[in-house]
Amino acid sequence: MSMSESLRVGTLLGGRYEIIEKIGEGGMAEVYKARCHLLNRYVAIKALKPEFAGDREFLKRFEVEAQAAASLSHPNIVSVYDVGFDAGRHYIVMELVEGITLKAYIAKKGALPWREAAGFAAQICSALECAHRRGIIHRDIKPHNIIITPEGVAKVTDFGIARAASSSTMVAGGAVMGSAHYLSPEQARGGYMDEKSDIYSAGVTLYEMLTGRVPYEADSPVSVAMMHVSGNAVQPRLINPDIPEDMERIVMKAMSKEQSARYQSAEAMLSDINAVLSNRAISPALEPTQVMEEHVRAGARRRGAHTVENTHGANGSKKGKGKKEKTPLTKSEKRMVWLAVAAAVVLIGIVGVACLSWFGVLGTSQWDETKVPNIEGKTVEEATQLLKDAKLELEIDEEIASAQYEKDTIISQEPAAGRSVKKGVKVRVKVSTGEGENLTIPNVVNYERDNARSTLEKAGFKVVFTEEESDTVPEGTVIRQSPSAGSEAKEGDTVRLYISVKDTDERVPVPNVIGKSLAQAKNDIEAAGLVVGNVAEEESDQAVGTVIRQSPSGGTAEKESAVALTVSKGMAATPTPVNPSTPTPNDPSTPTPDDPSTPAPPSENVKVISLPVPQDKETTRIRVVANGTTIHDEVHNRSEVNFDLRIALISNTATLEIYHDGVLVGTQTVTL
Repeated sequence: MSMSESLRVGTLLGGRYEIIEKIGEGGMAEVYKARCHLLNRYVAIKALKPEFAGDREFLKRFEVEAQAAASLSHPNIVSVYDVGFDAGRHYIVMELVEGITLKAYIAKKGALPWREAAGFAAQICSALECAHRRGIIHRDIKPHNIIITPEGVAKVTDFGIARAASSSTMVAGGAVMGSAHYLSPEQARGGYMDEKSDIYSAGVTLYEMLTGRVPYEADSPVSVAMMHVSGNAVQPRLINPDIPEDMERIVMKAMSKEQSARYQSAEAMLSDINAVLSNRAISPALEPTQVMEEHVRAGARRRGAHTVENTHGANGSKKGKGKKEKTPLTKSEKRMVWLAVAAAVVLIGIVGVACLSWFGVLGTSQWDETKVPNIEGKTVEEATQLLKDAKLELEIDEEIASAQYEKDTIISQEPAAGRSVKKGVKVRVKVSTGEGENLTIPNVVNYERDNARSTLEKAGFKVVFTEEESDTVPEGTVIRQSPSAGSEAKEGDTVRLYISVKDTDERVPVPNVIGKSLAQAKNDIEAAGLVVGNVAEEESDQAVGTVIRQSPSGGTAEKESAVALTVSKGMAATPTPVNPSTPTPNDPSTPTPDDPSTPAPPSENVKVISLPVPQDKETTRIRVVANGTTIHDEVHNRSEVNFDLRIALISNTATLEIYHDGVLVGTQTVTL
């Protein structure tokens, strides 16, 4: 195979990954769908292009960061399974995720509903928090590196691995530093990056989800990068008024120019997003003084390009007493100065009014706050009066048909009940027009499960599912529906969908053959309808030829799938070390077994690791197998988020296999 060619279909990498098809390509890597023969599953292979094989520094960073990424296990992070080199290509083996990139999702739908955008942002922050806790910074968070599954799960990919090089990618010192439209100011300046650099990029991504466009656009990547350093983004609510004020505050705080003014952790940003989604107050936004200081600093950096401070000679001695030579300010800069002065005057006025109000000079003022009453379920007339009593106003945002709410009744409100707001604020509501006419049920036969649900719910119907075995309809696809397509029903009526599932006879239990001879293990595996896969040997205190590990080690598997085995080859002979300082048997100082000073034999070494609990469902049965032995098997609730697992190590290392509800989701090597 020529070094410039793509990997051929059928190529077997590392003796286990069979290339099925090419599914993507970037500037530095190609992505393939492959089948892992050892674990009998599909994976994604990201293979570096051959022309980068000669860059030793790049390859070293590639391997180190890929191994670090492989340590991450989180439902919102694309798992990295393996790293290798074969067929002249360095490659990384990753979880194969079905779906589209968030960039394509935004391009298809435009600005997303704010709750959907906030939900995706919360998942991204959760993934970043997991990575940051382990000291891993992504450095290139952007919608292109986030995959949205058909179930609506956001998965972040490309943690520390090769990034696509294009005209929109900034490069400094030979290292890819991130895409210009999502670059943090410190990245653009070539400054120090930390976890808050990822938070800035997450803020830009949330901005794009809410508005349908990036905050800065220019003719070149360099110009865009400079706008991140000194530009002022248009506030999201000026583009999309439907965005709640607190959500806008989250975006602008995450996109602060100064790292110290941003959220100090992804967890803090996640907490505020969840608060808005739950109609709770968020943590305090930037104080006006902080905003002013940040604009002053940004303005100083902009003026630095036009101002020369010649205070020192070539040898470091001062010329005069701090004299500076400055070029005249441009019209734009003068305008910025006047705006800053005007803002300062307004700020002083606000402080003055507040002080007067505090001392009772002005009495009750328009700056007083009030709580929003609960008007859901009330008539428009009742709601208007309740709001008037609270010194608020009602604004009808939309009128929609509803079988649940009577005509002229409030369906929902924004801000939510209980929120503290300024008096005079308008409360936007959705009002029911009453039960609508009969609706026609759309045809969703042969749709995938989630597409069918989405189609029917958008049409105004509720959906329930019933599983049904089928040999002809692909798994997860609608076989039939009731009532049938074309029928008429009321809004909110239920449509039952019958979903195809595989014949359960196609899966068989995996026998436990650990501790058996290789011959007996083969017999048991073949009798179960499976085949023996790769057989490896490993030093062990077990008898030679005894199975000490298997994969999969339990649960069920498809018929004719492979079970990999590791068998013992016995213990290697260990020569007695010669140490002149070691006491001899005749040495009276040699401790005896009965001597109290005789040291006790070494005990097991205990290692504690933290494992995440999946957040996409209420409970998950998590089983952990260490070197072929199950050491943990319990059901965990997603409210735990993560849990600590104590591992007693007899040797210095242990290979863990982690199963979620019987499915292997990753492996992890634990060392002392």
